[in-house]
Amino acid sequence: MSLEQIKSPMPPPLPCLIGLIAGLVCGWLWPWRIAPYAISLTVGLLLTGVVVALLVSLTRAFRRHGTPADPSKETAAIIDTGPFRYSRNPAYLTVALLQVSLGFVFNNAWIVLLTIPALIVIQQVVVVPEEAYLEAKFGEEYLQYKSRVRRWI
Repeated sequence: MSLEQIKSPMPPPLPCLIGLIAGLVCGWLWPWRIAPYAISLTVGLLLTGVVVALLVSLTRAFRRHGTPADPSKETAAIIDTGPFRYSRNPAYLTVALLQVSLGFVFNNAWIVLLTIPALIVIQQVVVVPEEAYLEAKFGEEYLQYKSRVRRWI
């Protein structure tokens, strides 16, 4: 089995997209509001600002290390700067935070709640195979990184 066969073929944002769509449908069928709309919208926009800042930081880290952001492509380096100093999976956390922020923007608790199963799917279908790939490719360098940095937060 090649290193590329270890990696997950599923795009990591897919579970969050499905959670967003399912949350919109559930919210239409069984409305479940988070807060008065002005408060929910304000929180959602603030969280969206955090998502944008994280995306900028992630993009810079990927470029600085010369490795693609697309997890289906071959990883060129272990990134341990920017958000990767605090989490081994900041891109996946950013996608989940986007789902949460949209839940607040739409004032839809279903969207926020469905972030949990989306993250569980990402963990099992994307992160576990990706970590096996990184261990096989980078060996001790990745094991040392794993020992220093938490998987999520």
